[in-house]
Amino acid sequence: MITLRILTVILALSLGGCVGRPAKFAPTGAHEILSTDQLEAEWPQEWMTLRPAEKDEAANKEGVLLLLSRDGFTIQTILLTKRQVEAEFKHTRKTLSAEMLPQEAAEVVLDNVRANPDAVDLHIVENSPATLAGAPGFKLNFTYRGKSGLQRQSVLYGCLDKGMLVTLSLDAPKRHYFPKDLPALEKVKETLRWKS
Repeated sequence: MITLRILTVILALSLGGCVGRPAKFAPTGAHEILSTDQLEAEWPQEWMTLRPAEKDEAANKEGVLLLLSRDGFTIQTILLTKRQVEAEFKHTRKTLSAEMLPQEAAEVVLDNVRANPDAVDLHIVENSPATLAGAPGFKLNFTYRGKSGLQRQSVLYGCLDKGMLVTLSLDAPKRHYFPKDLPALEKVKETLRWKS
């Protein structure tokens, strides 16, 4: 009897829209366009996308819009985020401001990466200017050892634009997958744009 009541309440909330949009895993190009989607790009074919649930607090705090992978998220992940400039970071107390130059913003983002306990033996390969979504930004390229001991490499593009920090990144094992999947990230980066 109690189980039936609980099931009825959950069903009513789901149909009424109170539960929110669930996480959605789909092939690239198959997800619906949401009113909150303000960025678009040409996503790599034969990859899968994961859109976090609307009520996913951790994803919302980090500004996660979309994750993509071809072979599994522990193998390679392209990540698109968009968050308020003033939002707090997970691993650093440093903050951004809309008036910062791209390289100043890069240093704050890099400090957040350095403070991540999951990234051991971090080595910066590149910290340089770049353009993302038509705005001046930065490019961070770094290697690290994950919890499993596997050497990984990441490239992270970022920019401060329209009161937001937008980032696009690739993370993959350094030896095989990173060089193989980097061209997919670069193509997405070149086509990423704000919707008019």
